Amino acid sequence: MARKIPQISVIQVAARGITATRFSMALKKPEQVTVRRIAGSWEGEAYEEAFRTFINELKIQEDRVVLVLPRQDVTTRLLTLPSHSLEEVAGMVQFSAEEYVPYTLDELVIDQCIIKTLDSGESEVMAAFPHKDVVNRPLSLLQQCGITPEKILLSTACLALTAVVDPLLSKERHALVSLMDGGMEILVLQDGIPVFSRGIISTQDWEVTAKDPDAGSGAGLIVDSGAEELAGEIRNSLAAYRRESPDGLGVEHIHITCAYADVALLCRSLSESMNRPCTPAVFTPPVLESVPCSGGAFPAVAVGALLSLTGRPEFDINLLPESESRARRIETIKKRLLQGTAFAVVLLIALGGWYYQARSQRLALIRELEQRIARIEPNAKGITEKREALNILSRQVDRKGSILEQLAALVDAAPDHRLNFLRITLRKKEGVELWGRAKAVNDISDFAQNIRSKAEGHLRFFAQARSLYEQQTQERDQTVFSYQIEALIQEEDNAE
Repeated sequence: MARKIPQISVIQVAARGITATRFSMALKKPEQVTVRRIAGSWEGEAYEEAFRTFINELKIQEDRVVLVLPRQDVTTRLLTLPSHSLEEVAGMVQFSAEEYVPYTLDELVIDQCIIKTLDSGESEVMAAFPHKDVVNRPLSLLQQCGITPEKILLSTACLALTAVVDPLLSKERHALVSLMDGGMEILVLQDGIPVFSRGIISTQDWEVTAKDPDAGSGAGLIVDSGAEELAGEIRNSLAAYRRESPDGLGVEHIHITCAYADVALLCRSLSESMNRPCTPAVFTPPVLESVPCSGGAFPAVAVGALLSLTGRPEFDINLLPESESRARRIETIKKRLLQGTAFAVVLLIALGGWYYQARSQRLALIRELEQRIARIEPNAKGITEKREALNILSRQVDRKGSILEQLAALVDAAPDHRLNFLRITLRKKEGVELWGRAKAVNDISDFAQNIRSKAEGHLRFFAQARSLYEQQTQERDQTVFSYQIEALIQEEDNAE
């Protein structure tokens, strides 16, 4: 399946026509520009029907869409305000809005942008004050067609943005005249900054005028050509600018732009009648380097809207109503909450699946272990019984602390060939008593001392060994000594 090419559509609305400029994007730059237009003298429901039919024919429901309002329908002011803070500037504009338009704040959509900051702490500001009906009518019609525009822009800001990115036009004082259905806009820029703006309503069909600039128009006794009528409006506007200009100077050059008409012939006619350079505005901002605009037609307003949508920060005026912005924020929050809920549900399902799998694995392991236990349990019981029997036998044959060990220690302690044993009494928890005869008294003392030297480990009680008596007697006509020695176990030895 082929990858869908991103599309951006700019819809310019006016009372007598609608222009749609569609940019097919590639690597954040348009690789193709298509301009379509519908014009007519509609009223009321006829206009709305023509609008919906035209938009539906464009099939732009999947595009990123921008709506542009014409200057002649929007009150715009270039102001100098004493602040560099956009928030403070917005408050000042809100406070003074009713000075510029005959409507209350509740009837207006207001936005502004700082176009230049001054060293004095002041800012030059562009402010727009459209009536809500001017904004809501095309917005509602687009929504009826299933389209929600990302931004609602002002044609003045779009023109200025297109001009400011052109390296030639950003360094001189010039007038930019934009011809559109139902009127025209005259914008004067100095060093890339808008210094004058005027929107004028006109009934001329600029496509017809561009083809034959000298053709007459009007119904009066004196019939002016389309070019003469346009030249008159430009002269009046530039004269008004000259009167307002601090230096009293006029513009150096006039550029004419129209999205759907070749204005080359019209520019030649205007140059002759106005006696100053007048050329088609076919300057190309960097974003359109790969898409040459031929025939003198150039969608300057649409290009500015494209630049604004793709991230250029200059002249950022968005006339989307606050109620619509708030509804969109709520909708965005709902979508994020829904996405978060969906993610949480998926995570819980995954955790549940993981827990079920882990539990199943544990139960399977338990069953396997139980089966193994069942198989080895009889053998284990037999092994346990045999081990216990071995422990008993081991205790029975263990010589540590046994009678045999004690006897061996006593025999080892006796002086060689110097005494004998007549009787030995061994009591496990009481100790040892022994009787016998020795050749000399010293032999008895040495024997007792030797027994005490054996006192270690289980024979610690041998340390208590002592002679109870030594008595001289006769045995086979020899003098010997009877003796009794005891080594009793103390209570602490028993406790251990």
